[in-house]
Formats: sequence, structure tokens, C-alpha cells
Amino acid sequence: MATPRKVLIIGGGISGLATAYHLSELARQGSFPLEITLLESKPRFGGVIETRSREGFLLEGGPDSFISEKPAALELSRRLGMVQEVIGTNEKFRRSFIYKKGRLVQVPEGFYLIAPSQINAFIRTPLLSWATKFRMGCELFIPKRLGGGDESVASFVRRRFGENTLREVAQPMIGGIYTADPEYLSLEATMPQFLEMERTYGSVIRGLFARKKHGKKNSSRAASGPRYSLFLSYRQGMEQLTRTIVSQLPEVRFKVSSAVMELKHSGRWEVMTQQGEKFSADAVCLALPAQPAARLLGEVAPSLARDLAAIPYESVATVNCAYRRTDIPHSLEGFGFVVPAFTQRKIVACSFSSVKFAGRAPEGMVLLRAFVGGALHREVYALEDDAMVRTVTEELRHYLGVETRPVFTSVSRYPQTMPQYQVGHLHHVASIRSQLAAFPGLYLAGNAYNGIGVPDCIKSAEFAASAIVKHIQPELAHRNVSVAEKS
Repeated sequence: MATPRKVLIIGGGISGLATAYHLSELARQGSFPLEITLLESKPRFGGVIETRSREGFLLEGGPDSFISEKPAALELSRRLGMVQEVIGTNEKFRRSFIYKKGRLVQVPEGFYLIAPSQINAFIRTPLLSWATKFRMGCELFIPKRLGGGDESVASFVRRRFGENTLREVAQPMIGGIYTADPEYLSLEATMPQFLEMERTYGSVIRGLFARKKHGKKNSSRAASGPRYSLFLSYRQGMEQLTRTIVSQLPEVRFKVSSAVMELKHSGRWEVMTQQGEKFSADAVCLALPAQPAARLLGEVAPSLARDLAAIPYESVATVNCAYRRTDIPHSLEGFGFVVPAFTQRKIVACSFSSVKFAGRAPEGMVLLRAFVGGALHREVYALEDDAMVRTVTEELRHYLGVETRPVFTSVSRYPQTMPQYQVGHLHHVASIRSQLAAFPGLYLAGNAYNGIGVPDCIKSAEFAASAIVKHIQPELAHRNVSVAEKS
């Protein structure tokens, strides 16, 4: 019987768990023995994916959903046998709002982050002034930028749509996703589709209309299969995904409260935990934020460590607030709202969690979830929990007219967990990948490189798992044992 090869995964968030799961899949498909050990520093698995039940409410600390346009999460759900547990959003209220001049104004139908794709809705919306609408319409005639290279999101939006569009619409909508300052956010790394539209069609608006037309022509392809909404979750919350992965991997050695303090390489990869435990492996995957990964690589690969440490991060927090429905005068007929930074309000966004997904609150109750922190609201993240709750509830009073105190609140903090994809990010990641090639058996996975969402993390993990198998079982490189695509 062949001696099992050993793989060590450091980090038990979705990236580390998905790496372990795909490695197990590949070992079964390739019929080779593999010993997988996963070390997590915290007392639980899941990382920022954190679901809690309280008084009949289902509270999400971190991400509350994943997008169906990127298939990795949905495909993993299928392989886990979880398809029946996947739920979509409430289609009746599939709309969102932007705060403007003391009230919440609906984002016009067909508006895609920075640009409209439905003319009638765009013309009728009170969200934008006529001057802003005129300037946005001029985008059709703005020449495309000559030359290549990356550009900030702010520069791109300002150049093509004007300053007001950036301040009033693009910044809050993009900020709600990346919690970043658009003046530094890389267009190539975060929204390459808009850059491609400019290059191909000479206009983002023309590109959106062309894509819409193409989508109608091809809509019949999806008619025979299940149709999913853009945002998906699970009946028992997002942590149902990570719990299911762990439960389906009895062959994997999982260890919580095992912070890795030292990583060495002397033919094999060796680590030592804070508790003094030592592990040796043929390959190691660092499924960690870039900066903790950099600290572990400081002696083994100092240049690579410096590049990893150069990826900046921001801290974010969510505040779940449970209310009686009768205490909120607003209709709540949407998924939530975002707040432009120039208004100098205190929250980034708020999700109407119990409207967005079923099963998040008991009958007659409402669950709201406020987002604070990020690049433009660091001072709010710095508040103590009690002060943060007071700030958030006062903000909700302003936006929604809530005069009563919530039934309860719950604060979740995620320090230094949101990577900031600054201009030149893809070039920086290419340099990291190039240096990584000099260390056979060392792999990276996570949201620091090619996407921040749950599907991006899973795709990153599956790519790492496939690369690990090619390293430890090179004779399988020519065989079709991978379900992951190269990211």
C-alpha cells in the first residue's frame, strides 16, 4: 500500500475548508492516499462566515449570501448535496435604496452599480438631478481612454459619468460591497466588465444594452434548468455551508484553537503551533489573510512575505438589530439601503435581512443589519460595542423613523479582514504568484488575490487544491481529476 502524502492547511475559513474538501475529492477520484490536516487558530471553523440563532432570529455576522453569477459556491453546494437547502431572495421586494437628502430613494430598475440599462426608469428616477442625468447620457459620446494599464474606480466613473454620479451613486453602491475608497480601488481587479465595455463598445451604457440584448437571445438556454436569483443563501444561514463541509470530511484531521506560530522548509514543510505541537507535510496551503500569511513566511520567503504584507486591509463590523414590525414606520419593501460617504453619516449600509431572505425573523418581527467601518468610516469601527450600538440605532431612527429601542442587538467585528484591491492589484498578485513558483509545495488561497466573495474564495481554494495534487502526485497531472478551473 502506498504511503499517504501529507497536506497541511492553515486557516479554517471557507477558503481552507473548500481546499480540504476539494483535496479529498481529488484523492478519491485519483485513488491515492492522502492525509489532510487543517489548523484553525480560533475555537470555531468558518472564519467570517458566522451564523447565530437567538430568540427565533437567524443572525449573520459576516456575509449573508453569495452570488449565483459566479458558479463556484453553487457548484460546491451541489457536490455537498445541499441544493435543496439553497434559498433565493424575496422576488417581491427585489429593490434597494440610496440615502438622499433625508430620505431613502429607490435605485432605478436596471441600474447596474454605475450606469443605467433601462432608459425609462433612468429618466423617471428622482435619485438623480436632470443635470446628473444629462451628464450620464453624455457617456455615450465620451471617447475611450487611450493606452492600457489600471485605473481607479473613481477616476473611471468621474471620467465617463461625472463627479455627481461618483458621489451620489457609484461610491455608496461600490462601498457597500468593498468597504473601500473608490479613489484607490482598482477597476481591473474589481469591475473589469466596465473596462471591457469601454474597450469593446466605446461606452459602458452601450455595453450594458448589448449585454442585455445578448442575454435575451440566450435566455432560452437556462429555461430548462433551475432558475436562481442573483443572491443566494441557505435555509439555516451561511454557516450551514461550512458546517456541512466539516461534517462530510471525517477523514480530515481538524484542529481548532491551533494558532500556527512558525513555518519552516527543509525538504518538507514544518509548522509549530502556539501549543507546541509540530506538524510536517509534503505541501502546505496558507488559507489566511495576506498579512498573517506574510508573518509566517518572513524567514522562509522574505521577498514574498513583503509583497503579501503590502496588501492593505480594512476592518468592518455588523450590528444586527431586532425590532417589532409595528415599531418601524418605513415600508421596508426592499433589500436595504446604502449611504453616500459625502453625507457624513455613520453607517455604510443597512440590509433588511428578514425581507431579503425567508426564515430570518419570527412573525411580526424584523431583523435589520447595519454595516460600519471600512476605509471611509474607521472612526465608527473604533467605537466600543455600546457606543457603536447607540450610533447605529440613532442612524436607523434617522433613516427609518424608528423611535423605539430594538428588542436586542448583536455586534460582530471582523478586524483586518477586507482586502483593499488598490490600483495595480492584479500586477501585484501576478508578482506574488511568480515568486510562489520558487517554493514547490507552498500554496495560497483566500480573498486577498482574485475576488472577495464566497464564490471567489471557493474558486481560489479549488485552484490551490488542484495545484497541490499536481505537486504531490505528478503522474496524475495528465488525468482529468479536477472539477476546478484555473483562476
